[in-house]
Amino acid sequence: MDVKYFRPRKPGPEVKLEDAVVKQASLLFPNDSPTSWMAGSLPLGSSMPDLVIITYDPQISILSSLEMPDAYILSYLRSVSRARINTISNRIRGPQEKILQCLEVLVKAKAVLSNSSTYSLSPSWREILLEIITIEAKVKNWKSAVDQAVRNRAFAYRSYVALPDKIATRVKKETVFSRFGIGLLAVEDNDDVNIVRRARRHQPRIWTYYYQLAFHSANHFREADKCHSLSL
Repeated sequence: MDVKYFRPRKPGPEVKLEDAVVKQASLLFPNDSPTSWMAGSLPLGSSMPDLVIITYDPQISILSSLEMPDAYILSYLRSVSRARINTISNRIRGPQEKILQCLEVLVKAKAVLSNSSTYSLSPSWREILLEIITIEAKVKNWKSAVDQAVRNRAFAYRSYVALPDKIATRVKKETVFSRFGIGLLAVEDNDDVNIVRRARRHQPRIWTYYYQLAFHSANHFREADKCHSLSL
């Protein structure tokens, strides 16, 4: 699985761990879906996971014609049953005219449903990202990696840390892993990677980050489709 990096990579021992995980990602997290991709150092608010693997519904392609701030509209509608245009405008602090234009596009794409004067999120768009897996890699400070992995649970379905094999073996029974459902990957000296603990699936909590990932996935979908068209 190829990876797209959003920030320059900092030289260091963690790079070796990340490269090992990237190389074996398809084996570690088998997925037959053609709509999957991997990102590195993708900024999401105050978070920037080392690696994130996303599987998405092709319906997200409509988002490539919109702007990233529109993620706030989707995230707000994800957290309520329905809302009027003035309520949406007040909550996300945007001009009604701009929001209405976006809603019209989303309604046309059947991402948002319109009923008289209210709007609601289409059921299929409540889980528009089918899988989100984050991985944090550390060579020494494993507690720092776990702390970040716990924060990643705010938008990821499954959260992992990747550690050198010796450290992973030593800390695998630490209660923090079972308490928060964090998964553990062990990277051996020969770059083989094994799953020591599987992550427990969680429901995302920060929907703004979730739909920002959807926008990034839509752009990836568009770029991949463009490359496919050029190769024909």
